[in-house]
Amino acid sequence: MSAVPPTEQTPTDWAAWSREAVEMMVARNAEWPRKLGLVGAPEYRWDLDAATLVLQGPLHEVVATVCLVGTTSEAEGSFLWSWGNEAIPKQHGEALEVVHDFGRANGLALLTTPRITGGRPEATECLCIAARLQRAMGTFIDQQGDVTLYFTILHAQLAPMDDAPLPN
Repeated sequence: MSAVPPTEQTPTDWAAWSREAVEMMVARNAEWPRKLGLVGAPEYRWDLDAATLVLQGPLHEVVATVCLVGTTSEAEGSFLWSWGNEAIPKQHGEALEVVHDFGRANGLALLTTPRITGGRPEATECLCIAARLQRAMGTFIDQQGDVTLYFTILHAQLAPMDDAPLPN
């Protein structure tokens, strides 16, 4: 017999839910590169305007649609959601609306406050929560000087091959 009457809902343990999101992304991040034939640390380039990440595999390129979730600055000691950063193309903030809505609906300040004090641990938690809510296939992190960028990978596929003849 249940200790909680069926008409009452047990409150969600958000800390456990967040840990599950991180565990889920660790597992997905181990899987998607292997499935797409990427080994080691492939060369890559990203384009914020096009919302793409291109990874160079040993035999082919992989093109991914990404969402920049946010950035951290070591100097500032903070994580800034993309929707709170005017320098980031709007499509990234729009792709995060599901996260923002979820935060508002559940009273989670972590998901509704534009700038959060902290660094990589807080940013990684936000990244994994966003990835869980977006049903992302994985995540990608890149550092550019003082700024670290946190991406969700929404979709990825092998790049189309050109029509050049194959060598003999």
